[in-house]
Amino acid sequence: MFPQLKKINNESGIVLFIVLMTAIIIMIFSLGILTQSMNEINYAQQQIDQISSEQLTKGIWWNAYATGMTNLPPSSATTLGGGRSYQMGVSPPADGSTKYTAVTSYDTF
Repeated sequence: MFPQLKKINNESGIVLFIVLMTAIIIMIFSLGILTQSMNEINYAQQQIDQISSEQLTKGIWWNAYATGMTNLPPSSATTLGGGRSYQMGVSPPADGSTKYTAVTSYDTF
């Protein structure tokens, strides 16, 4: 009747495009949050390992010191929580001085 008022229905693809773009943007933000969380978890685990290693080193040092540095423990492995194994040992000085060395290391996954 009034051809100038007739609406052309070619906007069906725009809605699909908007929905897809919204979904892609949400997925990008989710991936960013997940990546940041994983980085923080890995950093926290690294700090836990460093603190555990340091405390084990101090423990074997004072244990050896309490026994008069006579029965030094051989390098041994112990497993703490999380499945990490720590290598630790106290070594006497090579030059005959009184500077003993306590070393602890851990494996990484």
